[in-house]
Amino acid sequence: MNQQRKIEFTKLAPVLNVRDLASERRFYESLGLPVVYEGPEYPDFIAFATETLDFGIQQVVTDNDPPSALTWQIGVADIDVAIAVCDDQHLDYVVDVQRPRDDWAYRRLLLTSPNGYRVALEGPTES
Repeated sequence: MNQQRKIEFTKLAPVLNVRDLASERRFYESLGLPVVYEGPEYPDFIAFATETLDFGIQQVVTDNDPPSALTWQIGVADIDVAIAVCDDQHLDYVVDVQRPRDDWAYRRLLLTSPNGYRVALEGPTES
């Protein structure tokens, strides 16, 4: 019998192309995401990571259309803490209340990064 091979995926680590590397870095750092790599091997690349999140940003010279290409939907443990952090950092956001069912409601903060990426910080289910 021929066994089918399967790829074992271990993580998702996307890289966002950005025109303004410095402003994008400040944006993610202001949300509390730590830089875990920035080095001479890849001078136009910065990586951020936590125990549950891993991604990078890299400088490009051409425009892209991030709002049509990607929305970051990032889960947060406490949406009220996320609101407070955004307020402390003077980040513009909209609170979006989702009610997909009668027994399922949650809030999201909708932000736009300096390079135009949509970022949705999604809180846990609320009663």
